[in-house]
Amino acid sequence: ALLARRTAAGEATAPLAAAAATADQLGAGALRHEIGALAARARITLDGPDDEAEPDGWPAERLDLTPREQQVLDLLVEGATNREIGETLFISQKTASVHVSNIMAKLGVSTRVQAAAVADRARAEGA
Repeated sequence: ALLARRTAAGEATAPLAAAAATADQLGAGALRHEIGALAARARITLDGPDDEAEPDGWPAERLDLTPREQQVLDLLVEGATNREIGETLFISQKTASVHVSNIMAKLGVSTRVQAAAVADRARAEGA
């Protein structure tokens, strides 16, 4: 809720860390993974194995994208708009647009659909 209200990420660090610790104590691996993923999207560092995981198993070297660009590309593959990307990653719509433009330039494509197709091929080759 703190992140959705676009408060400073630092205000959400303590509650996320507490939730992660509770999930660890309960052995709730799936919940712990989701907490780590939320923290990663908000660029909050928590202690633990799931917090630095790359989105959907994308190795950074494969497409020469930053981890944040990989997160944006995953959302592009799902058909997300810049607004939806911004809301999911707790960034502005304009920042999402810049990431999309950078991704398309790095992949050498001119449309979001082409970027998603490149991502699908890269995922298939890596599987």
